[in-house]
Amino acid sequence: MKGGTVQINWHDTKPVLTLDFHPFSGLLATGGADYDIKLWVINSGQAQKKIATATYLNSLSYHGSAVNVLRFSPSGELLASGADGGELIIWKLHSTETGQTWKVLKNFL
Repeated sequence: MKGGTVQINWHDTKPVLTLDFHPFSGLLATGGADYDIKLWVINSGQAQKKIATATYLNSLSYHGSAVNVLRFSPSGELLASGADGGELIIWKLHSTETGQTWKVLKNFL
């Protein structure tokens, strides 16, 4: 058996540098060299005995350099992101009539 490094190019052919799973839902956040955070819904496939899938949900764009760290809070209501430029952003989940959206709560530079 031959081993190797798996490459995932979910960020417009730029590398994925970090990821974190939401503590309660099937949400996955990825950060990459394209300066964006992308949110994905993960379906484990266990209920239907199918292959797991990742469906793109939306992007969070605010950083001016590669996003290299992401962490959800234990409650799942906050997401912290850090970038190569030394920027730290705290995102807050907001519920609206049309669904949920993430907005910048605090920006540290």
